Order: sequence, then C-alpha cells, then structure tokens
Amino acid sequence: MSFKTPIICDRRVYDKKGKWQNPNQDLHDNIFYFIKEPLSIEQGYRNGRETMIETLTITVFGGKQIVKGDKITLETGEEMEVHDITINYIESNIAIKDLVKPRIESMELHLQ
Repeated sequence: MSFKTPIICDRRVYDKKGKWQNPNQDLHDNIFYFIKEPLSIEQGYRNGRETMIETLTITVFGGKQIVKGDKITLETGEEMEVHDITINYIESNIAIKDLVKPRIESMELHLQ
C-alpha cells in the first residue's frame, strides 16, 4: 500500500505528445513533453570533421527508463537521439524530504 499521492500530468504544461521506443518491449511508449530550449545549431565534430549539429532540449513528464542513445520521435515526426539527461525530483513534504526515496517529476532531455 502506497501512501504517496500520484503525480498527475498537466496537459496544459506538457502540451506535446511524442513516442519513445522502449528497448524492453516491441511497442512505442507515449511521452508528454514541452520544449524548454528551441531548435538550435551547434558546432560539433564527427569523424574528425567539424559539422553543424541540430540540438533541442525538451522536458518529459514522469520517470521513464530513457538512456543516452535512445531515439525519441517528436510530435512533428522528426526522430532525434538523446545526448544528455537531467532528472528533476519532487517531494512535497519538506519534513521528510531527506528520509524517503525521491520521486521523479520530470526529465530534461538534450536531443541531437
């Protein structure tokens, strides 16, 4: 029995719906996200050559088992690869914040 209240996805904030291929299943998992930093271009190196790389930062609701290298299909149909992950934790009761296992509220994904 769990005494924690569930974290509910606010679709007004997480207004976009994408897909993530879970490596443990054959089906795609739906993810709800919003764009934190818009699409931009950065300089990078691939195979010893300087290239321009498109990057995008999104915030995904909840805790999925997403790792570096996974493919995310955005709402526009564009497929991008996860390059970096930052996890945001939440605990509403400050008195027991250090005593319990933190819950994952959202994940920031840096896509290329």
